[in-house]
Amino acid sequence: MRLSILLLTIIFPLSLSAQTYQPNWESLDSRPVPQWFKDSKFGIFIHWGVYSVPGWCTKGNYAEWYQYGLQTNDSTRIKFHKQKFGNRTYYDLGNDFKAELFNPDEWAKLFEQSGAKYIVLTSKHHDGFTLWPSKEANKTWGFPWNATDIGPKRDLLGDLFKAVRKTSVHAGMYYSLFEWFNPLWKKDKSKYAIEHAWPQMKELINTYQPDVFWTDGDWEASENVWKSKEFLAWMYNESPVKDKVVTYDRWGSEVRFKHGAVFTPEYQPDLDFEDHYWEESRGMGFSYGYNREEDAWDYNSAQSLVLQLIDKVSRGGNFLLDIGPDEHGKIPPIMQERLLQIGEWLKINGEAIYNTVKWKIPSQWSEGRTGYKPTNSSGDLLLKLTVDPDPGYAVKEVFYTYNENTNILYAIFPKYPGNKKLLLKDMQLPVAATIDFLSTREKLSWDREGENTVINLPDYDPNKIKSPYAYVVKIGNYGMFTRKPKITSSYINNGLQPLVTLSTEGVEAIRYTIDGSEPSLRSDLYTKPFNLNKTATVKARAYIAGSLPSAVSNDKVTVYEWMNAVKVVNVKPGVAYNYYQPDKNINMAVSFASPLIQSGICDKIDLSKKQRVDKFAFEFKGYIKIDKDGVYNFFTASDDGSKLFIDDVEVVDNDGDHGTVEKTGKAGLKKGYHKIRILYFDSGGGNELKVFLQPEGAAKEEIPVGLLFH
Repeated sequence: MRLSILLLTIIFPLSLSAQTYQPNWESLDSRPVPQWFKDSKFGIFIHWGVYSVPGWCTKGNYAEWYQYGLQTNDSTRIKFHKQKFGNRTYYDLGNDFKAELFNPDEWAKLFEQSGAKYIVLTSKHHDGFTLWPSKEANKTWGFPWNATDIGPKRDLLGDLFKAVRKTSVHAGMYYSLFEWFNPLWKKDKSKYAIEHAWPQMKELINTYQPDVFWTDGDWEASENVWKSKEFLAWMYNESPVKDKVVTYDRWGSEVRFKHGAVFTPEYQPDLDFEDHYWEESRGMGFSYGYNREEDAWDYNSAQSLVLQLIDKVSRGGNFLLDIGPDEHGKIPPIMQERLLQIGEWLKINGEAIYNTVKWKIPSQWSEGRTGYKPTNSSGDLLLKLTVDPDPGYAVKEVFYTYNENTNILYAIFPKYPGNKKLLLKDMQLPVAATIDFLSTREKLSWDREGENTVINLPDYDPNKIKSPYAYVVKIGNYGMFTRKPKITSSYINNGLQPLVTLSTEGVEAIRYTIDGSEPSLRSDLYTKPFNLNKTATVKARAYIAGSLPSAVSNDKVTVYEWMNAVKVVNVKPGVAYNYYQPDKNINMAVSFASPLIQSGICDKIDLSKKQRVDKFAFEFKGYIKIDKDGVYNFFTASDDGSKLFIDDVEVVDNDGDHGTVEKTGKAGLKKGYHKIRILYFDSGGGNELKVFLQPEGAAKEEIPVGLLFH
């Protein structure tokens, strides 16, 4: 015990209690996201390491997971490796990672020309190979395993940071907390965290002083093993980057999307975080690391990438776009081209991106759509770049961004209307408003049509309108808005009728409805929390004098009915499972119609019975024992899709081909046994399933083994 205390004292000073941020989430989460990052909007992810030597995986998977596939019986990677490298191991490839053509100044110049404001380089991925001279890497692996001692024999991280810092771009790094096959990790996770991960992270922070510290690989251990809260407190209070560094939410299993400065959706374009800053990352194709298997048509077009950037910014987030250099240190030309194309668009329209915030509504869509929706597997919106022949108001897709400091609203649209009319719904501009077209820098006129504004665009002239991936009109002296109220509901004393609360912070009035109509100044005025006696959609709008009314908040608030316990006899511990390995399309609709591979009994709901690395499905079914009457919250956290049923009623719908996402639902359950059924599928690229239970007003936990029966 004394040795443990001494060790923690060395790596985490005892003076912490006198510092600003305490090692708890309430304190750490109160630290603001640095403003430079929120203003930047666009960054470049760089996945580069020994995995760039093979630079290969099947389409739709991550090439940087090459080593994991080799050592977990991935037959396609094993076959490729045998044909290309014979009997050489993954560790032998470290010497082939030469980076002999790496020119950091050329990289930095490209980054600046792309319009990106920060970069995030993989200092170390899950294979443990470091791009800086880490003695800890050599020590725990037992042989040279860093870019200074083998391969390039240079400090790749340091050289790139020096070059980037000659430009206007911020230098940041990614760091994987865990390493798949590190001997110390496999032997003692806690010891690995303290004796390997902590020294490496502190060395990176103290030596290179990054503006961004993007952690990953956290899911294999809890935040307590990583001692994440203690490390963040040190970084925020004592480190040389305490006032500028940006951190994220990947600090331990069950932390992501719950705590941390910036949330990190990954290939999850539909995720929104109303009250938390976020940044979505993705590759130009699918893989983050360079994948030679991907063809030109697997890469997103320049327009698609520009629209994805616009979409993220309009919804209040950042866009982190990945590139994967090869083993020689060259960025593939198609990736360079895409970055330069994005940069050309930003030179013309960047003021609608940088230094902006989410407006009262992020976008207007035809057919009731509310956000970016990809229309093919690569995420390309497939929108025409030429004049639309529709004689009516063809432009129905418009994104909005807003600059609070200048009171300027930007309307961004991806198609140029044939009639040169841009329709902005539910918008009446004041006489003092000014409108400029950023593509040509000319003033525009507008007309009112009922509750809408119609902007008169100039003739489409390709000699004047460059980089036509999207177009921007700048609306001056307009846009100041009221923030949306927050709707919360609680079930007091295990009651089934909810108490509804509407947030009132900073607003003068909130008007609400429960009959489905839109709230207006004639609607009921909110004065205090109220009860509902039947299920209803609560809609609310906030008002402040001198500002536009808020967008409408809406939430379906459910009045639950008791679900009676079922009569069972001869129940036994554990739940039954069915395991499937679909051949082609893997989704909720087809997975459970494929041939059954195995069935049996397991003591908990997890993926331990899987028979291959990915692309499989499970059905779990049995009974859950409820100790007392009450409202219970159920959660599934899954990568990819999952659904949870209680007594044959769908309670949690977490369907979709996505990274780890948590969804929740409630049920009013009487004491006794209730049927439980969980469906899960993995379509590739990593998998996870956790199922949680939380009695109303109590702690949330994974469903205890002792509550599951068959």
